[in-house]
Amino acid sequence: MSTLVTTKGQVTIPKKLRDRYGIRPGALIDFVAGADGIQLRKVVQKGGKGVLGCLKNELSGQSISTLLDDLRGEVVLPKKRKS
Repeated sequence: MSTLVTTKGQVTIPKKLRDRYGIRPGALIDFVAGADGIQLRKVVQKGGKGVLGCLKNELSGQSISTLLDDLRGEVVLPKKRKS
């Protein structure tokens, strides 16, 4: 796939590629220069904000603790031994 570069140096990422790689408005893209040319890479943000965003539908009014309890199941702690 190819695209034109504007006078401001801007390019349009073809829709097929945006859809395939989940590139939405506001997404961060890295430009990596290599010996054989330039690569574009979608920046995958790590951390709580990104994780919570992907669970938006699953949370639907629940607290994170409740969701984790549902995922883990019941936790039984061992009894404390007397010293």
